[in-house]
Amino acid sequence: MKSMKPALLMGAVCVLLASTSAFAQTSDATAAPTAKSARVANHQLAKKVRTALTKAKPALPLEEVVVLAKAGVVSLVGEVENADQSAQAEKIATGVAGVTSVNNQLGIAERGE
Repeated sequence: MKSMKPALLMGAVCVLLASTSAFAQTSDATAAPTAKSARVANHQLAKKVRTALTKAKPALPLEEVVVLAKAGVVSLVGEVENADQSAQAEKIATGVAGVTSVNNQLGIAERGE
């Protein structure tokens, strides 16, 4: 019986070590975002901003506007007809959930007369 105690003790230690190392693993919820998930999140945010811009009243001419997003920072690039439209686009983009700041690079299109 005495010879079985060390074997049982070693078995218990092995089970204990195996169970504690299993709980030490990180979950997906706390892991850092991957490059792919960051790209997807950026694309989704840009799409949300673009959708919000298309619903603007009065309507914005978005044919020459590109919306880019990276880690919550949205860039508006292109041309609109006047400064009021540029300010309106920036205000709308700022109001979209997930946007932390807006880099407004919208220029004013020259009118060809």
